[in-house]
Parts: sequence; structure tokens; C-alpha cells
Amino acid sequence: MAKDFQPYSNLWLTTRQWHKSHNSWLNDPWEKLNAADLDTIFENCNKVMAGVLRFFRDKDFPKITKIAESMKKNIDDFKPYVPLALALRKDGMKDRHWDQISEKVGFDIRPIEGFNLTSVINAGMLNFTEFCEEVGERAYKEFHIEKSLTKM
Repeated sequence: MAKDFQPYSNLWLTTRQWHKSHNSWLNDPWEKLNAADLDTIFENCNKVMAGVLRFFRDKDFPKITKIAESMKKNIDDFKPYVPLALALRKDGMKDRHWDQISEKVGFDIRPIEGFNLTSVINAGMLNFTEFCEEVGERAYKEFHIEKSLTKM
């Protein structure tokens, strides 16, 4: 009985987690955005929803399949923003890194009061994801070098 109920449970629990997390990611202040959690939750929701969708398509439940398809679409629509959020929330992002990004994009972008993931998206930063990943990775490496030097 529990096995038969599992796909329904996965659908509703994943939908709940997605809506709660997605709203938080988009609207919470930048410093509260935990990129590692975002990545983990996103990947889990994506995986679970794909399985749920397969199950309900195979069982031919059109109404529930429509709900699962809608959720999968919401998750898939968010997918391009995940690497951008991960890059910009890397440990070690300092003003100099934000200066590099601002110079590349042609306008000032940095975490100030009221800054959140929605601000990043609305600023059109998706077009600069690759550059942001490069800067984020460089910041992360510099951060770990500085940490190692401090330990010495």
C-alpha cells in the first residue's frame, strides 16, 4: 500500500518543497541565498518530478499528469538560473569580483540592500552566465588560497 502511494506523496511533497524553496531563492536577501542548498534541492526536485511524471503517464491519469507536467515545466524553466546563482554565491566573492562583472556587463551590479536573485535575473545577467562562472570560480580559488595562507 505504501509503495502504491509513494508517487502521490512524491508529487505533493516535492511540489510543496519546490514552491517554498523557489519563492525563498527569488525573494530572500542575497546573503541568505545558500547556493549549495539551491543546487541540491533543485536536482532532487528535478529527479523526483521526472520519476513522478513517468509513473503517471504510464498509468494514464491525465489530470494528475497535467499537474506533474506543470511542476516539471516550472523546474525546467528555472534550470538556466542555477549555474548563475551558484557562480555568484561562491565563497570568496569580493568587491573586486563584482567590479569585474560590472565592467563586463556595462552596469553596476553588486549585492547591496534589497539585492536578491530576482534582481540578478531582471538585470539580464543570464546572458553573462559563463563570465560569472569564470569570475566565481576564480574568487573561490583565491578564497581557498587565502584560507590556506592564513592557516600557515
